[in-house]
Amino acid sequence: MAPLPGGYLSTTLVDGTPVTVRLFDEHVNVQKAVTNVATSREAWLSGKVKVTVGGKATGGTINGGYLVGCQVNFGAGANGGVGVTVSPDGSGGASAAPSGNAGGGFTLGPGQSTYVPVINTTSGDSTAYKYYTVNGYKFSGATGGVAYSQEKFGLDGCAGYASAKAKIKVTVNTDTVKGVITLYGKPFSLG
Repeated sequence: MAPLPGGYLSTTLVDGTPVTVRLFDEHVNVQKAVTNVATSREAWLSGKVKVTVGGKATGGTINGGYLVGCQVNFGAGANGGVGVTVSPDGSGGASAAPSGNAGGGFTLGPGQSTYVPVINTTSGDSTAYKYYTVNGYKFSGATGGVAYSQEKFGLDGCAGYASAKAKIKVTVNTDTVKGVITLYGKPFSLG
């Protein structure tokens, strides 16, 4: 498992509301895919996100994931097995556990990238067969956070260099403004 540098962003919304976003304890474990094909890669990601808001803000929403790109495709595709179940911990933060029902797929061409969420679960009423996808965690109060561990995604058909980087989007609402702040992590190689 290789450590990644994470990231930090501090800004002030137009109404004076301070917002800080911190990505830390970020790690990646790049593996050969189970298929043992040279054009396939697999990565397991871990990290923590902490958001602090001030002023008149009373919480926000955290969406976290990774931008994945491939230099040259060879019928490129990817299977996202990432998913966490997020539970509030009572102090504005959250604990996360892997979810078994998350998944998805995408295809990439040369120079293209796609977003793979680490918060990816469904919620709804099973008796009415009404489900919706949840890709964010809402928090109230001055701080909120998300932790994820060993979240996996696979990239298939990438004949060239492949890389990824974290993308953390935070939405904060006040009485006068809706602010969207995006923190990007440092790119890392998938091989």
